[in-house]
Amino acid sequence: MAKQQHSKDLNERACDVLQVLIREYVRDGKPVGSRRLAKIHGEGLSPATIRNVMADLEEMGFVTQPHTSAGRVPTVKGYRFYVDSLLETKRLASQEVDRIKRSLEQETDPGELMSKTSQILSALSSNVGFVLAPPISLAAMKHIKFVRISRQRILVILVTGTGLVQHRLIHLDQDLTQSELDQAGRYLVTHFEGKALLEIGDELLSLMLEEKSLYDRMLKNVILLGSASLMKPEDDEESEVYLGGTARIIQKPELADINRMIALFRTFEEKSRLVKIITECLKSNPSGPTVTIGLEKHIPEMRDWALISSPYVYQRKMLGGLGILGPSRMEYEKAISLVDYVAKLFGKLLSTN
Repeated sequence: MAKQQHSKDLNERACDVLQVLIREYVRDGKPVGSRRLAKIHGEGLSPATIRNVMADLEEMGFVTQPHTSAGRVPTVKGYRFYVDSLLETKRLASQEVDRIKRSLEQETDPGELMSKTSQILSALSSNVGFVLAPPISLAAMKHIKFVRISRQRILVILVTGTGLVQHRLIHLDQDLTQSELDQAGRYLVTHFEGKALLEIGDELLSLMLEEKSLYDRMLKNVILLGSASLMKPEDDEESEVYLGGTARIIQKPELADINRMIALFRTFEEKSRLVKIITECLKSNPSGPTVTIGLEKHIPEMRDWALISSPYVYQRKMLGGLGILGPSRMEYEKAISLVDYVAKLFGKLLSTN
């Protein structure tokens, strides 16, 4: 993330004071007073000068005073300006890079890789880590098998190119033998292996229009089974989301308010809501980390929360995303570098599995 020019509303001194105040507040979570800032500010400004600067910052909405006698804390606007204009990303320590590699490089199962990735993001950020799996319609088909469960009920076992296995139960209007199911499965694998499910769906629609499908029973079965198991309406589709560290977040002082805690954990349970929030945040920057501060648009109680997300590339396509969810009081320098590094490594590992 490139640093932007300072806002015309903030002079160099105000920017420096805001930067030091945010770093100090992130460090221990206590409102920062002018005396404390004077001690740690490198320019040797007096408490009186800092008080004046903080009053200006408060008037402009970058900081606020929780109590009359307390120091100041950053607002969402303050954090946003800090991330956009003042932040200097911090390289991950070599031991952290080693820990990430050790944790992820040995994992060959894609589902386990996604789970472990969410856990390592959480462990190294002390927040919630998440990985959004690719939407199933964009996944490539590696193998498909149909198993007759009972009359007109078929179990579909679908293996994607990344190795994820999905089971679906479908109901047909006609009864097919296991031999017919095997034949249809072989046809789909032979003709469509490696193609995205969305693409297969389009080709099945074209097959329906061909005269051949009117009198070829096997082709009729392929279209019937393929349509029922591979073509899902877009609205019904939901990506799987892997979460790590949800218990760790309980320790955060921001969750002392029980209503906030309930709202957050309800979001974790309602996966479709979480997927929608993450997907929307990922759209703002399709090429690298995005920082979204203040999630009240999605959940009113999450105004003071932030989400750092980045897409990952699988087989030269951006198919999903991963990142960190936590309170706005977050060490953004490290968190952004962490999400950026893990997204690049994860995409490579997923492509080689």
